[in-house]
Amino acid sequence: MNLSRRRTAQALLASGAVPFLVACGGGEAISAGGVTVLVSEQTGFGMDALGGGRLEVVGGCLGAGGSVIVWPHGTEVVDEAPLTIDVPGHGTYGLGDEVEVSGGFVLEHSSQDAPPGPYDVAGVTVPAGCAEHDIFLAR
Repeated sequence: MNLSRRRTAQALLASGAVPFLVACGGGEAISAGGVTVLVSEQTGFGMDALGGGRLEVVGGCLGAGGSVIVWPHGTEVVDEAPLTIDVPGHGTYGLGDEVEVSGGFVLEHSSQDAPPGPYDVAGVTVPAGCAEHDIFLAR
């Protein structure tokens, strides 16, 4: 994301607005095995960047590659020990697995300070501890 778009996204997040989304259903925060799994509301469209990496706990939330991920609508926790999720259209992944999803960053920490969280992203609240990290909205 270029610097201008990043600043716009940060300003919209700080004001409570979330860019690039059309709401169609509710999001949720699922607590599983001491980790928060953030699942977005159903959206009408999304961004087309590629994100992911090794599935890990980031600031208390499930993420990958050092970023918190807000997982696509319909993502389910299928096991808590070890934490395993099923991502619609992508497959089933456990901690340590490599995952690749499309979407886009809605918060990137750069040389400029982002206001402290929590943030509302795609119908789910990203807790303050998780919002200390970059946030990727998967679709």
